[in-house]
Amino acid sequence: MRPTSIKPLIVAGALAALLAVGSAKGGAAPASREAGPTITIGAALDISAGWTALGRASRVTLQLAAADANAALKRANSPVRVRLQIVDTHGTQPGAVNAVRTLARRNARYIIGPPTSSGIRAVKDEARRLGVVVISQGSTAHSLAIAGDNVFRFLPDDVREGEALVALLRRHKVDAIVPVWREDAGNAGLEASVRRLFTKAGGKVSSGAPYGESSPNFGAVVTAAAAQAASLRAAGAKHVAVYLAAFDEVVDLFHAAAGNATLAALPWYGSDGVAHTTRLLGDRRAATFARRVAYPNPTVGLPDPVLRRARPLVLRTRARLGRAPDALALTAYDALRIAVAAQQQAAPGARGLRRALIATANGYVGVTGKMLLNPAGDRAYGSFDFWSICRSGSKFRWKRTAEYVARGVGAGRIVGSGRC
Repeated sequence: MRPTSIKPLIVAGALAALLAVGSAKGGAAPASREAGPTITIGAALDISAGWTALGRASRVTLQLAAADANAALKRANSPVRVRLQIVDTHGTQPGAVNAVRTLARRNARYIIGPPTSSGIRAVKDEARRLGVVVISQGSTAHSLAIAGDNVFRFLPDDVREGEALVALLRRHKVDAIVPVWREDAGNAGLEASVRRLFTKAGGKVSSGAPYGESSPNFGAVVTAAAAQAASLRAAGAKHVAVYLAAFDEVVDLFHAAAGNATLAALPWYGSDGVAHTTRLLGDRRAATFARRVAYPNPTVGLPDPVLRRARPLVLRTRARLGRAPDALALTAYDALRIAVAAQQQAAPGARGLRRALIATANGYVGVTGKMLLNPAGDRAYGSFDFWSICRSGSKFRWKRTAEYVARGVGAGRIVGSGRC
C-alpha cells in the first residue's frame, strides 16, 4: 500500500463510523484530551433561563453525542477527536449573540442552537458574518425558513406543528378558538400558522390576546381572552377553546386564569415551548389548572419503531438528567453526529460548511429517524406527540395522550384522545 493511500482510508472509515447511530452503552468524557486534530462543536443553550427544559436536556445528549463520536473515531483508528464547547445564552437574544461570538472565537464552525426562534433571528446575520453555521434543535418560526442562509433547523417549522394542532382541534370538534401567545418570533409564528390553517378548515378565530416577552400583564390577558370567548359563543360557536403558544411563563398565566370562570371551563391547547417543562409540574396550582383544562402540547415526536431505536440513548440520558429526553433533545444528538461527519469533508469557508452539512444530513438515519431537509435547510416534515399534565398519585407528570402521525408534507392523522 502506498503511504499516500492511508489517510483517505482512515477518513472514510471514520465517516462510516460517525454516520452510524451512536447508541453505545458507555459514557465516556465528552471531549478527548489526546493529542491530534480536533473538531470543535459549539452549543448555544438556554441553561440558566429561557427554554431550560430543552437546554439542560440538550446539554446531556450533546455530551453523550461527543463521547460516542470520539469512540467511533477511535475505533476507526482516526487521530481526530471531538471537543464540545457549551455556552449559556441565559435565555435572551443578546445572550444568544454573545454565545455564538464566543463559540466562533473558540474555533467552532458548527454551532448547535440557539433553540428558540427569537434566538435564531438574533444570530442569523452574525453567523453569516462570522462564517459559522448554526443548527437549531428547537426553532420553528416559518419566517426563518430562508434558503441559502447559515441557519439549519433539524425539525419541522411551525406550519407542520400547526397542521398537527388543527388536526386535534378538528378531532375534538372545536369550532372556534381564542389565541393567546407570547410575542416572540417562534410563538407568534405558531399563532399565525394555527390561525391560518384553522380558518382554512372552517373554524373561527378571535383577534387574540398577545403579551410581551417581559413583564406581561396576565390580568389583562385573562380579561381579554374571556371576553373574546364569550363573543364567539354569542356568535354561534358551540365548542370554543383557548390556544396558547408560550414558554415557562405559562405558570403565571395559569395562576391568573384559574380565577376566571369562563376560561376555567374551556379546553386549552398548547405548544412545543411548554411540553415537558418542569416548572409547570412543580407548581401545584398551575398544574391542577392544566389538568382540569386538558391542555395537550404538541412537540416533534418519534414513531414507535424510531423510539425503540432511540431507547438506549434515552436510557443513558435519563440516568444523567433524571428524566427522559424529548425528541428535540434527541435531535441535538443527531445534529452533533452529523456536524462532526460534515466537518471532516467540508471545503473551506461557510459555503463549504453548508454544502457538507446538506450532503451529510439528507438521508441520515439517526436516533430521530431519517433526516430529509427542505430547500430552506429545515426538516421537511415529521410526526408530533401531544403531552398533557396528568395526575400520578399525589403528583403530576407529563403523559403522551395523542399522536399526529405524518405520512408526508401536509398529510397525517391523529391517534389517541389528547386527554389523560
